[in-house]
Amino acid sequence: MENPAQDGSASRLRHVVVCGAGLAGQLTAAALAKQLPKHIQVTWLKASGTDTRDFLYGSVTAPMAYDFNLSAGVTEPDLVLNSSTVFSFGTHYVGWGGARRNWVQGFHVPFSVLEGVPLYHYLLQRGLFDIEPFVVSAVAGLAGKFAHPPEDQRHPLSRAEYGYQFDPVSYGALFERQAKASVKMVSGKIVEIDRTGDKIGALRLADGQRIEADLYIDCSGPDALLSSQPHGHTGRRLGVVTSQGLAAELGPPLRTVTAEDFGWSSHTPLLDAVRHLTVYAPDCEDEALAAHGETPELCSMLDLGHRDQAWVGNCVAIGLSAGAVEPITCAPSILLQRDIERLLALVPVRTDMAVERREFNRQYVEDYRNAELFNRSLFVGSMPDEPYWRTASAEPLDERLASKIEQFESRGLHVAYDLEPFSLEDWILQHFGMGRRPDRYDRIADHVPRDTINAHLAGLRGAIDQVVKTMPPHAVYRQNLANFLRQEEAQS
Repeated sequence: MENPAQDGSASRLRHVVVCGAGLAGQLTAAALAKQLPKHIQVTWLKASGTDTRDFLYGSVTAPMAYDFNLSAGVTEPDLVLNSSTVFSFGTHYVGWGGARRNWVQGFHVPFSVLEGVPLYHYLLQRGLFDIEPFVVSAVAGLAGKFAHPPEDQRHPLSRAEYGYQFDPVSYGALFERQAKASVKMVSGKIVEIDRTGDKIGALRLADGQRIEADLYIDCSGPDALLSSQPHGHTGRRLGVVTSQGLAAELGPPLRTVTAEDFGWSSHTPLLDAVRHLTVYAPDCEDEALAAHGETPELCSMLDLGHRDQAWVGNCVAIGLSAGAVEPITCAPSILLQRDIERLLALVPVRTDMAVERREFNRQYVEDYRNAELFNRSLFVGSMPDEPYWRTASAEPLDERLASKIEQFESRGLHVAYDLEPFSLEDWILQHFGMGRRPDRYDRIADHVPRDTINAHLAGLRGAIDQVVKTMPPHAVYRQNLANFLRQEEAQS
């Protein structure tokens, strides 16, 4: 028999503990159970009190959720048949900023290109600053329509992408069901953490259990129960309240975010329900709660910002344990998924995990900084003279964001950085929505005959209008899909 010490097997990674009862723990446990090698044991510790602030992840995913969910064993039929999840074409911003602007931040594949020039430069050439009529996800979303984008690239709807509008409880339950089949589950309260320097040796629970592992995944939320270093934040603090009310019928495949003097409120249609979220400056709590109307189910204070390092010693912070971004976009759900995907890509082979830790932290910092750029960009320009808006717009402007805005306003150019979670299309739609007007456009557009451009724009707009007219309402489409899936289940 080989000596374990000689072949190095004594230092192989054998046991991982996931700590957290909420959405981050559910998604992480399911993903690890599905993708880790079988020789690595996964224990899921559903620590007491770590499932109460999942509403801080928001209520909308990006299109990347489809592939992530499949990798964790959760299919779209699962979502349709066994949760309140519905489809989403994006977010409708209403009355935003000092100019009270309205636009749909739709999910969209790369814009059409004519003679090597992207669509939006032709709009700029024409002095057209309303891009929505040329974005099928925006037009369909505002009309309350939905259908799956077809694979035929000639079809106007093929240029749309979609995410999901979700309630954390029913959404997370699907991942928990997947995890239960493969991981050891433990519930309890952590009363002590045995730690040597930055390395965790064991967790002690109130009932006397002692849990030892090689790697600990902290999914416990903003409290970050396992992390040894303080949470970094920008100094900006927000109040957040949420509730969920019944709905007679399913609304549009859009979340609506409405600007208010105290901050903003969102309304997310779900199956037979609507999810309400109100975000406000702490000084405006009374006004915000009065505007929220319903008795809040959950309230919390949210300190924005992220840690300098998410992986310290043998403990990795995931999701809200690592950092918190304002749920004004789908950034929180994107970052949670990317944290988990990065962890899976860098799970160490051995207990000496310095290389993996360094690379994880490098990518993590870039992810969070880039997501914060997109959120911060929503507060550049004329803003209301109220506490929430003054504080948000007064935050220092990252030089990379300043460059993005400067280059777009100068010549319609998109500046991209490594590991950005938001695409060129995301940024262009936001720039147009925020009323940013470039001084120039791509002059190659001038080499295309005006009749050709006019025909292209008119054809695109006409095709979008026509296909949206034929699409079913969101509620009808989802109901028909559910009926079809049930029939398939019955026949199988």
